[in-house]
Amino acid sequence: MNIVICDDDDKVIKNVANVCRNVLSVKSKISAFHSAESLIQNLTNDEELVDLFILDIEMPGKNGLWLKKELEQYRYGSSIIFLTSHDEMIQEAFGRYVIGFVDKVSFDKNTNVLADKLRLFEQVESGKRVVNLKDELGSFCIQYDRIIKIMSEHVYTYIEYTTGKIVNGLFMTDKKLVRRSLKDWEVELGNSFLRISKSCIVNMEYIQRLDHKVILKDGSEISIPRSNINKCRDCYFEFCKTKMKWN
Repeated sequence: MNIVICDDDDKVIKNVANVCRNVLSVKSKISAFHSAESLIQNLTNDEELVDLFILDIEMPGKNGLWLKKELEQYRYGSSIIFLTSHDEMIQEAFGRYVIGFVDKVSFDKNTNVLADKLRLFEQVESGKRVVNLKDELGSFCIQYDRIIKIMSEHVYTYIEYTTGKIVNGLFMTDKKLVRRSLKDWEVELGNSFLRISKSCIVNMEYIQRLDHKVILKDGSEISIPRSNINKCRDCYFEFCKTKMKWN
């Protein structure tokens, strides 16, 4: 597991890192930065995926809110836990990948406030599902959370997914053509996926914005049939609410 901590206080970084090592059952790589700018600069040159960011909201220079917006552009699906002494900033800090908030004053007295969130995070990560498929080259596996979208092509479907590689801060993607109907996919995939039309299913984790069309994190756009707009908006709203369940 790859964890990145960002806080301007050395003591906080040390304490957070110790909790991560003591709580998580899998061996973790832990990196630490003292500013949002140094973190982003390092990530630009780093092709390794990050599972969890633990970020201070209030820091000199660029703060954690700015950092969250940057990470949402270039780190699809990486989870975020915020450390904060500023309750008034929590509402602005909410986001699809923000899975929790830890009060720094409480953490200084009792590290369990972070440990509990780490245990829940690890439990969710370990339960991620994998789909086994076959194409003309043989069998292969894709994690559900790496699927971006699925498009129908006659009796086949194209799966677009992230490969896990990052170039210049952006996830690389690939496509597979498999013999499976969109209806079969819809039944199997579950609530994180949204069928926006007869020919397309989208993973809501990769949606940047949804109004009369879907705008994905990579900037690509997918039209929503007029008759389906309200249903898609409602489903996406409910999905976003579930992402706040740990806070």
